[in-house]
Amino acid sequence: MARVDGRPRKLKLAAVLAADMVGVVAASQQTGIPASTIHYWSQRPEFAEFRNKTREDMAEEVAIVAHLAWQRVGEALRADKLEPRDALFAADKATTLYQLVTGQATSRSEQRDLTESFDDHEWEALRELLREAANAGD
Repeated sequence: MARVDGRPRKLKLAAVLAADMVGVVAASQQTGIPASTIHYWSQRPEFAEFRNKTREDMAEEVAIVAHLAWQRVGEALRADKLEPRDALFAADKATTLYQLVTGQATSRSEQRDLTESFDDHEWEALRELLREAANAGD
Protein backbone atom coordinates (compact mmCIF):
# COMPACT_ATOMS: atom_id res chain seq x y z
CA MET A 1 0.00 0.00 0.00
CA ALA A 2 1.34 3.43 -0.96
CA ARG A 3 2.16 5.84 1.86
CA VAL A 4 0.15 9.06 1.85
CA ASP A 5 2.36 12.11 2.20
CA GLY A 6 0.72 14.86 4.22
CA ARG A 7 3.17 17.58 3.14
CA PRO A 8 1.54 20.66 1.63
CA ARG A 9 1.62 20.95 -2.16
CA LYS A 10 3.44 24.31 -1.92
CA LEU A 11 6.26 22.67 0.04
CA LYS A 12 6.51 19.89 -2.53
CA LEU A 13 6.59 22.42 -5.37
CA ALA A 14 9.25 24.50 -3.61
CA ALA A 15 11.40 21.41 -3.08
CA VAL A 16 11.00 20.30 -6.72
CA LEU A 17 11.90 23.76 -8.04
CA ALA A 18 14.86 23.97 -5.68
CA ALA A 19 16.05 20.58 -6.93
CA ASP A 20 15.74 21.81 -10.49
CA MET A 21 17.95 24.81 -9.66
CA VAL A 22 20.56 23.39 -7.29
CA GLY A 23 20.15 19.61 -7.55
CA VAL A 24 18.26 17.03 -5.53
CA VAL A 25 20.92 16.55 -2.85
CA ALA A 26 21.30 20.30 -2.18
CA ALA A 27 17.50 20.72 -2.13
CA SER A 28 17.28 17.85 0.34
CA GLN A 29 19.86 19.49 2.59
CA GLN A 30 18.06 22.84 2.39
CA THR A 31 14.58 21.47 3.06
CA GLY A 32 15.26 18.46 5.27
CA ILE A 33 13.18 16.31 2.91
CA PRO A 34 14.84 13.03 1.83
CA ALA A 35 16.47 13.24 -1.62
CA SER A 36 14.56 10.15 -2.76
CA THR A 37 11.27 11.87 -1.92
CA ILE A 38 12.22 15.02 -3.83
CA HIS A 39 13.35 12.91 -6.78
CA TYR A 40 10.01 11.06 -6.74
CA TRP A 41 8.08 14.33 -6.63
CA SER A 42 10.15 15.78 -9.47
CA GLN A 43 9.08 12.89 -11.71
CA ARG A 44 5.38 13.55 -11.14
CA PRO A 45 3.49 15.12 -14.07
CA GLU A 46 1.72 17.63 -11.80
CA PHE A 47 5.03 19.45 -11.28
CA ALA A 48 6.34 19.20 -14.87
CA GLU A 49 4.57 22.38 -16.02
CA PHE A 50 6.09 24.39 -13.16
CA ARG A 51 9.57 22.97 -13.79
CA ASN A 52 9.40 23.83 -17.49
CA LYS A 53 8.15 27.35 -16.78
CA THR A 54 10.92 27.89 -14.25
CA ARG A 55 13.54 26.74 -16.75
CA GLU A 56 12.15 29.05 -19.43
CA ASP A 57 12.07 32.02 -17.04
CA MET A 58 15.57 31.29 -15.84
CA ALA A 59 16.86 30.92 -19.39
CA GLU A 60 15.51 34.38 -20.24
CA GLU A 61 17.15 35.91 -17.17
CA VAL A 62 20.47 34.17 -17.80
CA ALA A 63 20.40 35.33 -21.44
CA ILE A 64 20.04 38.91 -20.23
CA VAL A 65 22.88 38.46 -17.74
CA ALA A 66 25.10 36.90 -20.42
CA HIS A 67 24.33 39.78 -22.78
CA LEU A 68 25.13 42.34 -20.07
CA ALA A 69 28.33 40.48 -19.19
CA TRP A 70 29.46 40.55 -22.81
CA GLN A 71 28.58 44.27 -22.97
CA ARG A 72 30.61 45.04 -19.83
CA VAL A 73 33.52 42.97 -21.10
CA GLY A 74 33.52 45.00 -24.30
CA GLU A 75 33.35 48.30 -22.41
CA ALA A 76 36.16 47.27 -20.04
CA LEU A 77 38.36 46.16 -22.93
CA ARG A 78 37.79 49.43 -24.79
CA ALA A 79 38.60 51.41 -21.63
CA ASP A 80 41.68 49.24 -21.03
CA LYS A 81 40.34 48.26 -17.58
CA LEU A 82 40.30 44.53 -18.15
CA GLU A 83 43.03 42.10 -19.03
CA PRO A 84 42.21 40.01 -22.12
CA ARG A 85 42.43 36.75 -20.13
CA ASP A 86 39.93 38.11 -17.57
CA ALA A 87 37.63 39.19 -20.40
CA LEU A 88 37.78 35.71 -21.91
CA PHE A 89 37.08 34.12 -18.54
CA ALA A 90 34.04 36.33 -17.85
CA ALA A 91 32.64 35.88 -21.35
CA ASP A 92 33.18 32.12 -21.23
CA LYS A 93 31.41 31.79 -17.87
CA ALA A 94 28.41 33.86 -18.98
CA THR A 95 28.10 31.97 -22.26
CA THR A 96 28.53 28.54 -20.69
CA LEU A 97 25.87 29.22 -18.09
CA TYR A 98 23.48 30.41 -20.79
CA GLN A 99 24.13 27.29 -22.86
CA LEU A 100 23.61 25.01 -19.86
CA VAL A 101 20.35 26.62 -18.84
CA THR A 102 18.95 26.54 -22.36
CA GLY A 103 20.16 23.00 -23.07
CA GLN A 104 22.43 24.10 -25.88
CA ALA A 105 25.56 22.79 -24.22
CA THR A 106 24.23 19.24 -24.26
CA SER A 107 22.46 19.20 -27.59
CA ARG A 108 23.89 18.64 -31.01
CA SER A 109 22.28 18.33 -34.37
CA GLU A 110 23.93 17.23 -37.54
CA GLN A 111 22.77 16.28 -40.98
CA ARG A 112 24.66 13.87 -43.11
CA ASP A 113 23.87 11.78 -46.17
CA LEU A 114 24.98 8.29 -45.12
CA THR A 115 24.65 6.99 -48.65
CA GLU A 116 27.01 9.47 -50.30
CA SER A 117 29.96 7.10 -50.03
CA PHE A 118 28.13 3.88 -51.01
CA ASP A 119 29.69 1.77 -53.74
CA ASP A 120 27.65 -0.44 -56.14
CA HIS A 121 27.82 -3.44 -53.81
CA GLU A 122 26.46 -1.45 -50.85
CA TRP A 123 23.64 0.00 -52.97
CA GLU A 124 22.65 -3.50 -54.07
CA ALA A 125 22.74 -4.76 -50.46
CA LEU A 126 20.49 -1.87 -49.43
CA ARG A 127 18.03 -2.62 -52.27
CA GLU A 128 17.90 -6.29 -51.22
CA LEU A 129 17.33 -5.38 -47.58
CA LEU A 130 14.46 -3.05 -48.54
CA ARG A 131 12.91 -5.74 -50.79
CA GLU A 132 13.05 -8.24 -47.91
CA ALA A 133 11.52 -5.75 -45.52
CA ALA A 134 8.73 -4.91 -47.99
CA ASN A 135 7.93 -8.62 -48.53
CA ALA A 136 8.15 -9.56 -44.85
CA GLY A 137 4.43 -8.99 -44.34
CA ASP A 138 3.42 -11.39 -47.14
